[in-house]
Order: sequence, then structure tokens, then C-alpha cells
Amino acid sequence: MEAILYDQLVELIENDDFVKLGTILGEYHPADVAEFINQIPTEYDHRVFSHLDNEMASDVLAEIHDEYRAEIIQNIRRDRLISIIDEMETDEAADLLAELTDTVTKTVMAGMQEDDRSTYRQLMSYSEDSAGGIMQTEILAVRQNFNRNQVIEYIRKNLEEVENIHFVYVIDKEKHLVGVLEISRLLLAANTAQIYQIMEPATMVADVDMDQEKVANLFRKYDLMVLPVVDKENHLLGRITFDDILDVIEEEATEDAYRLVGLNEEDRVFTKPINSVKKRLPWLTLNLFTAVLVSSVVGIFEETIAKMSLLAVLMPIVAGLGGNSGTQTLTVITRGIALGELTIHNTWQAVTKEISVGLINGIIIGSITCIIAYLVKGDPRIGFVLAVAMVCNMFIAGLVGSMIPVILKSLKIDPALASSVIITMLTDIGGYVSFLGLASILLVK
Repeated sequence: MEAILYDQLVELIENDDFVKLGTILGEYHPADVAEFINQIPTEYDHRVFSHLDNEMASDVLAEIHDEYRAEIIQNIRRDRLISIIDEMETDEAADLLAELTDTVTKTVMAGMQEDDRSTYRQLMSYSEDSAGGIMQTEILAVRQNFNRNQVIEYIRKNLEEVENIHFVYVIDKEKHLVGVLEISRLLLAANTAQIYQIMEPATMVADVDMDQEKVANLFRKYDLMVLPVVDKENHLLGRITFDDILDVIEEEATEDAYRLVGLNEEDRVFTKPINSVKKRLPWLTLNLFTAVLVSSVVGIFEETIAKMSLLAVLMPIVAGLGGNSGTQTLTVITRGIALGELTIHNTWQAVTKEISVGLINGIIIGSITCIIAYLVKGDPRIGFVLAVAMVCNMFIAGLVGSMIPVILKSLKIDPALASSVIITMLTDIGGYVSFLGLASILLVK
């Protein structure tokens, strides 16, 4: 929303004209309304939300920041919350129910019809980061003995229940998925055409327990718009649409980016300070211990540094560039693992490539620092030590930056979670040892 509209709406809030405010907001897209609620003072959130109709409220609730959504839900009447959930797609409704306290969830589900309760219990039983956890159960499924006109009539009757119709799924008597029928193919078929004659085999499916990241890779690899979800016996359970996968991709990217710097993905801009401290402190504590280890390595060369104080000025250059180089390599390798580009057959090729890149970068950067050091200090030995130490540390960066995430992956540990602190520690130690070690041999008598 533009600033001028924001100011106008806030003025309506301050004048307690929530009826007019609700009417105005009803003309906007739910994402814009959610953005407005995210921006206003928290004491107004519930009052604004209470004047949205149930359909708008269901869409807005899914877009509001987690912290604000929790406070809004606490102030919603249980009967209205049930009505709002009823307007949601099943995957979003299941996610919302999972966020509620057990008491509230039981109360809300007690007010639902038995079929809905059964559906949500099933959806909530799946892991939240699996295909079952992100699928929606709203699907169009017909028997293979239907003809073209029967299917079209079936679609008309269920049009309001199922959005974004791309395919009709074909099932047998036991609800096994046997085929997929594209809507365009259905419309072009003859009126009397039998579905089994115009459907295509259901070759692309997601197992209900498949990790959401693997599902996203299927969408990316095969340019899918929608994917059916089946169980081990190939019973059709639901579908995953492209908009669901966009959320997954954003979530996975955020998770990896956060983990690379030791943050919890639940730590957001408006998270309460005390909660952010709890999430960040353990990682910072671990960093403290690795920093102490690095410092102890530097302490070994305390006498060398005392004899030539210039070394204390120059040694962060080697460690810093090595750390940055290692982080670059880590990012490339971690992304390759996440996208499935790295396999058992090409891992060594990727590792040797990154080591080569590290060596080449080390030679180039080392040569530049050698020249600069000579021009500034007039001592070619200092430049030589810097250059050799740079090459050594860039090599270490390429090696550990590529090997550590691969090793962690093989040990079933998320590479994004633990790699960065290990690589930073190793490149710091490698940089200091190579630079100060060479300096103690060549520069300090």
C-alpha cells in the first residue's frame, strides 16, 4: 500500500471508524491488507482484522507475520475462527491448526464436521516439511469410465471447492491413481470420448513422505505446475501446486541462509528481543570457543609477533581473504547439494574444481599483495611471505569449503547448519599458521 493510503487508513483507525475501514480494505488484495496490518501498531491488529469478512480474513491470516497472527488468533471468537478456517485451503488450514495450542485446536476441531476433522487430523499427522505436510486435499478425481461431458459437469459442480484447476486425476475403484487428464486436452476431446482414451499415465507423482525440498526440485527440474501426492499403495491423497512450492523455495532458501550464519529460521525482523537472544546465543557461544582455539594458535607465535609488530597488522589480511574464499566455496557446494547437482559420481570433480579455483585466486591475490607490500614497506621478503601464505590459505579454503559440506551430508548432518563455523575456524588457523610460520622462518631472526 502507498504511504498516502496508509495514512488515510490509520486516520480511520484513530477515529474508530472501523466499519468504513473494513469496507475499504475489502476492495484490496489480501496480500496488501496483510501488509497494512503488519505495519500498524499491534494494539490495532485485532480490531482491524475483526472487520474483515471471513473469506478475506482467511486469505489475510495466512500472510500476516507469525508474531502478529498468534496475537490475533487469541482474540478471535472460536465460532468465527472455525468459519475462517472453513474458507481456507486445507494445507493452509492444517498449518494454522498446528500453530494453535492443543486446547484451542481441540475446541476448534470439535466445532467442525467429522469429515473435516478427519482430513485435518490426517494432514497434521504428516511431517510439516514433507509432501503430505504441504499438500492440499482439494482435488478433482474421476473414474476412468467417465466420458468427456460427465467430467465437465463434475468440474462445474466442484468449481468453487477447487481453485487453479490444471488437471483432473483419474482413479480406479480403490482410489489408486491411474492417470492424469489435462484440462486443455479434455476441452478438445469429442463429447463422447471416454476418459481412459484421452488421459495420460500418471508418471510424475510425489510420495506423501517425500521431503519438501525434493518436491521443489521436481517442480524445478520438470517445470511442473501441479503434482499429485500418493501413498505407498499409490492411493491419491492430494496435490501440491506451484504457489505452495514458491513458499517452500523461499522457506528453504531462508533456512539455508540463516543456518550459514547460525540463525534459527524462526528469528525474524519483529521477533521479540528475548526470543532472538535465546536463538542466537548458543551459536555465538560456539563461535566463542572456536575463536579461543584460533587465538591459542596465534599465541604460539607470540614471540615472533613481538619481534616484528608489523605481522600483527598484516596477518588478518591472510585469514580474512581465506575465510571469504571458503565461504564462497561453501555457498556453491551447499547450493549444489540442495539442488541435487552434486552426486556420488561427480563430487570429486566438484572438489578438485574448487581447489583449483582457490589456488588460482590465491596466486593472483597473493601476487597483488606481494607487490603492494613491497611498494609500501620496500622489503620483498614481506611480500613473498604474504603471497605464499595467501596461496596456502586459498588452497585450504577451497579444500575445506568443498569437503566439509560433503562430509557433513554423508553423516546426515545439514551442511548449512555446521559448515560455516568449521570452515571459518580452519581458514583462520590455516592463515595464521602459514603466515606466521613463514614469517618466523624468513623474517624473524
